[in-house]
Amino acid sequence: MNMAYLTGVGVTEFGRHGEVPLSELGFAAARKALADANIDYDEVGEVFTASALAPPQTGLKVALALGRTGIPVTATESASAGGLVALRQAVWAVASGRCRTALAIGYEKTTALEPGGVVPAAVGFWDRFPPQTHYAIEAARWLYDSGCGPDVIAAVAAKSHNHARLNPLAARRSVEPVTVSDVLAARLVAEPLTKMMCHASVDGGAAVVVTAEPRPRSVSVLSIEQTSWPADSAWPLVGPVVGPPSQLTLTAQRAYAFAGVTPPDIDVVSLHDMCASEEITALVAMGLADSSEIVKLAEAGGLAYDGALPVNTDGGCIARGHPIGATGLAQTAEVVIQLRGEAEPRQVRSPRIGLVQAVGGGGSCVAAVLAA
Repeated sequence: MNMAYLTGVGVTEFGRHGEVPLSELGFAAARKALADANIDYDEVGEVFTASALAPPQTGLKVALALGRTGIPVTATESASAGGLVALRQAVWAVASGRCRTALAIGYEKTTALEPGGVVPAAVGFWDRFPPQTHYAIEAARWLYDSGCGPDVIAAVAAKSHNHARLNPLAARRSVEPVTVSDVLAARLVAEPLTKMMCHASVDGGAAVVVTAEPRPRSVSVLSIEQTSWPADSAWPLVGPVVGPPSQLTLTAQRAYAFAGVTPPDIDVVSLHDMCASEEITALVAMGLADSSEIVKLAEAGGLAYDGALPVNTDGGCIARGHPIGATGLAQTAEVVIQLRGEAEPRQVRSPRIGLVQAVGGGGSCVAAVLAA
């Protein structure tokens, strides 16, 4: 297999896009990524799209708006992991030699949906067991095992909100710096999680251009691994929730091994954080820190962009926002920008290796290791 490079990235502003058609969000993100790569759409050999809720044929609509070149267009759906699933397909299309340039595009509109802007009301499971409940159970378990109070989770959330203040495309941009007290004082959603610890449901699009040859400002793909829900008798949850921590461990370990890196080599992380507690449990599951280290990092600012382990430097799902199918590609774009050294004023100090990870309801997980 050949190398693949991430050569262009594009992200729309995340937030409420009202009457803007869903396909327009994907088109706008793709045009930004192509411009960033300085590539014409005629050079693209395959397109892969991602959305959890789009109507049929939306992927084709997005691609045909870019140009009628006759290339294959493949739509994917894998809940919150969908963007990275599309990216994995694009990377393998290039690495296999099937095409020289591929384009991954994600798009979603969630702000008009019920209940809570997460999924349509017709999906009755969420009426009985909304995703915040799942994360509340996991958070309560971690607090019990670690002997910590919810202020640690609040510190992680405050960090993400403060990162978003430095990201002009983020949905939640507080005027004043966000404190732990602010997060704890917010409306309780599912104990111990407050509203400021939970993701922002938004509309938005994101796209990434993958090429066979390195170009100026390209980032190398060292690995990109995908798994489905493994057997785990210790994980009691069922239905359209994310898989167990053991799945995160498995996926990350495969990504590290293929890339030839170890957790201490990772300089910047972008991970799925529908609730702030998920950032904690994911970092532990992927071997980047143990629970005691997480507490110290959270309390000392070590997870901030200028800390020892920078995580979700664009605000994450918590504050950048979570337009389901676009999320993984927006995460990828942030790590690419960081590895290029273009993320001021939230630039990590001299990052060389980045990790992108996303999980989707129902049990999909993807992890990618990128290098400057």
